[in-house]
Amino acid sequence: MAAKHRKKRRTSRFGTEHRVRRALIVLLVLLLAGFGIYEAYSLNQNPIRTFTAVQETMRDTVRATAFILRDEQSIQADLSGYTVLFVQDGERVEADATIAARFPDAGSAQRYAQSIDLRRDYERYVALSAGREYSSMKVTSLMRNAADSMCAFLQATDYGAIDSARRSETAYLDRETALEIAIGGSIDLSGKIAELSQKIQAQDAMEGDYETISTGVENGGYFFSETDGCEDVLSYDDVGSLTVEQLQTALKEKTTHADGGKVVKSHVWYIAALVDAKTAETLSDQKGSVGICFPQTGVQDVTAQIEYINAGADGRSVVVFRCIEVSEQLLRLRKEEIDIVLGEQTGFKVPNTAIRVLDIDGEQVRGVYVLRGNIVSFRRLNPVLTGEDYVLSAPSMTGNYLRLYDEIISGGKNLHDGAVVYQ
Repeated sequence: MAAKHRKKRRTSRFGTEHRVRRALIVLLVLLLAGFGIYEAYSLNQNPIRTFTAVQETMRDTVRATAFILRDEQSIQADLSGYTVLFVQDGERVEADATIAARFPDAGSAQRYAQSIDLRRDYERYVALSAGREYSSMKVTSLMRNAADSMCAFLQATDYGAIDSARRSETAYLDRETALEIAIGGSIDLSGKIAELSQKIQAQDAMEGDYETISTGVENGGYFFSETDGCEDVLSYDDVGSLTVEQLQTALKEKTTHADGGKVVKSHVWYIAALVDAKTAETLSDQKGSVGICFPQTGVQDVTAQIEYINAGADGRSVVVFRCIEVSEQLLRLRKEEIDIVLGEQTGFKVPNTAIRVLDIDGEQVRGVYVLRGNIVSFRRLNPVLTGEDYVLSAPSMTGNYLRLYDEIISGGKNLHDGAVVYQ
């Protein structure tokens, strides 16, 4: 009986151990399966995100408030009533030039304006028919000129320069026509020319009396049909002695746009900017020219020379920049927010979110993880410019630094140097 009981106990213990082992195996399988599912889910929910390292040129700029000074004179003549302008804003005129005609009624003014447009079209078609400008030019030159005109049109459109855009559009269409003539032979424009000639004669027959209006300005310059009320706030001749207080007062003046017109008598104009002491010190050490941007207007950037720096009692300074670039849009500026370009750097723009700091031989090293195939590698950064949310890293020919076309990892989990990533 005792032997039988011992055999039953051995059988019972063996069965219990077998069930425990089987349960442990099942549990282990479940754990492995769960881990695999979790890893697959994690990879799907947190995939490795990368972007390619390409070189960019970044500007180190400082924002300032500025007032624009020009050698300008208001036109005393009255441009109100039924007037037709002979010149466009930004167009250069001679001394005491005739700029407009005044008519007794709207119909007469409208007919005269139409007559001007007809004469302009007539001259264009006659020139195209005769091939004056294009007869000696090569097809490649015509194609290049047409492309330049299209680029000028697109740029003027981006800047909102309606008059310049219209002129560029006309130039593009003319050069395309000239190109067509050069490639396919002459185009018969005689019918169009005859039609325009008849319309001009009809308009001339209906033309009534009118009086002409001149600028009354002794010097030639760039004409504008509108004033902003700030033409005499600061003296153009006193630009070399401008104080912080004078500039602050000028910046508080309100612009009041009105008809009347003015002539900007010189292509040299000035930007007077109010800057802090640190910026003034940096600019005083600046050699050569600096770039000036107008970020809130979309007007083209200009290159300017530092003409004068005058420190004020409150820690701020007046910096006067001398400019000689002229365009319709630039000559409309008055009180503007500008960006002064202190320098330019070229490198790889890396957002702060992708930057890692590793302890390498006791040194805190900033860099990024890059993906090479499916291997994660660490690359050092070579910072040359630091922005609010990025670092610009210059390329380096030696060392383990970030390189052109590296795939920078911007997001992912469990990243470290040498990690294997399955995507």
